[in-house]
Amino acid sequence: MLTREDANSESALLSEWLVEDRAAVRKGQAVCVVETSKASIEVEAPGDGTLVQLVAADVEVELGSSVALVAQTDAELEEAVARLAKAPPRPAAEDGPRNVTRKAAERAAELGVDVNLIDKSGFVTAEDVEAFAAAAARADAGAGDADVVLDGLSTENVSLPPIFSVGEGVGVLDEAFLASLRDDPAAFGARSSEDRVEAYRRAGAQIGEGVVLGEGTVVVAPRIVLEDGVTIGDRSTIRCEEVFAAGELTLLGDSFRLACRRAFIGAGTWTADRVEIGGGGHRDPWATFVLGELGFIGHEVFVNVCHPVVIGAEAFLTMRSVLLTHNIGHSVLEGFENRFAGIVIEDRAQIGVGAVVYAGCRIGREAIVVSNSYVVNDVHEGTLAGGVPARPIGHASRPPSRPRQVELAHRIVDELEGLLRLRGIATGVLADGSRGFELTGPEGPGRVTFAETVGSGTDVPGGDGETVVLTLGATGDAPAGCVVLDLLARRVHGDGGVLTDSVREFCRKRGIRFEPGPWRYGGGLV
Repeated sequence: MLTREDANSESALLSEWLVEDRAAVRKGQAVCVVETSKASIEVEAPGDGTLVQLVAADVEVELGSSVALVAQTDAELEEAVARLAKAPPRPAAEDGPRNVTRKAAERAAELGVDVNLIDKSGFVTAEDVEAFAAAAARADAGAGDADVVLDGLSTENVSLPPIFSVGEGVGVLDEAFLASLRDDPAAFGARSSEDRVEAYRRAGAQIGEGVVLGEGTVVVAPRIVLEDGVTIGDRSTIRCEEVFAAGELTLLGDSFRLACRRAFIGAGTWTADRVEIGGGGHRDPWATFVLGELGFIGHEVFVNVCHPVVIGAEAFLTMRSVLLTHNIGHSVLEGFENRFAGIVIEDRAQIGVGAVVYAGCRIGREAIVVSNSYVVNDVHEGTLAGGVPARPIGHASRPPSRPRQVELAHRIVDELEGLLRLRGIATGVLADGSRGFELTGPEGPGRVTFAETVGSGTDVPGGDGETVVLTLGATGDAPAGCVVLDLLARRVHGDGGVLTDSVREFCRKRGIRFEPGPWRYGGGLV
């Protein structure tokens, strides 16, 4: 039964079932989500048994009514199914005061939308508000001048990379040069990286220092911006109808394929080999690809961009995951699914191995989609979702206690020393007996230590060579002669050398990506 959460709400929107109909549930397990004008509430099962849904998702229900039954015996299950079969159809929603979910009200306030103008019976949701705002923006701009770059997608919880704002007149190629690229890309790709980079510069592209184009790689676009240190692997092909821009120290793997109208890739991004971005509709007006800074794309990922795909900072698309902005099927007039819509992956979200995200979905900040899942609905911030179709199955993270954080930091130091020893690098205990180790072989002198907090007065092991201090909290100036890596703030204090870079890379592989950045490991001890 739905309880009344505030004195002003008479009804609620059953926005999502978290458990399949006729599935086994346990007492206290969240089974559905309802939204009122004041709150979003997870409804829990009152006992163990089999859930029988009495109401479909996206239906307005009266507070105080039952939306499901939990049958604890076979007889109760039969009775519940019989009750459901005899239930009269629910009447259509009557006209009256607008019912607006709490999230929709907040979003309407942000976007300046009058919810009374939204033509919909029943509850108005946040998605309704965003769609109305996007349509209004397009109408205000006019059909010919509408901004189609993001097609009205909300960028809430998405850190767009600075390269996304590159000026319209930057990196414009000479038309004759562009025509030659389109006519014979193979001949251009056969030239050395240095020759190609210089040719792009002479033709008007904005190319930074240290840019490397792999063997046979060609970028074809009317505007090209490649910041310092961009590397594009061998046998890669990039074709954009308007602009291709990549931020500092971006690394795109071998056989990278990209085809769309416009692409903006943030600084410090890394992609594995055989990534493909494009597919059907890649020349459509909405075909935009945006990837935030420090993004990761694994082997053989496929991203369809017939509508915009916007991915936030530090987001992960792991190997063979798929993002689809449209489907190919039979006629919508015959009742078949036919959807064309953009996809948003918010900051620090992760898409698991082999998972598929369908058109129109939004993956919330720091949410995780587990491997081999099929996502057809939004995944909320911080949620762990999985299955076919994907449903919430837990929390993406569980913050550890301080003692547990100290224990984990100790493990990082110990595992780093173990790796160095396996690589033949000699280590020994620190002279003061503190947690950490000395480099005692030809790679030294140097040392790595841990201190729970570090400030200018902290006593840390010293000596010749580098001293790298890992900590859970850096306050004030770092001790003289040390480089401090704050594991929680994810920040480096001070300048180091090979040992510092090696520790930083070891931490990066464990999900700790330090600022300032972007940064790329140039080789060292690990």
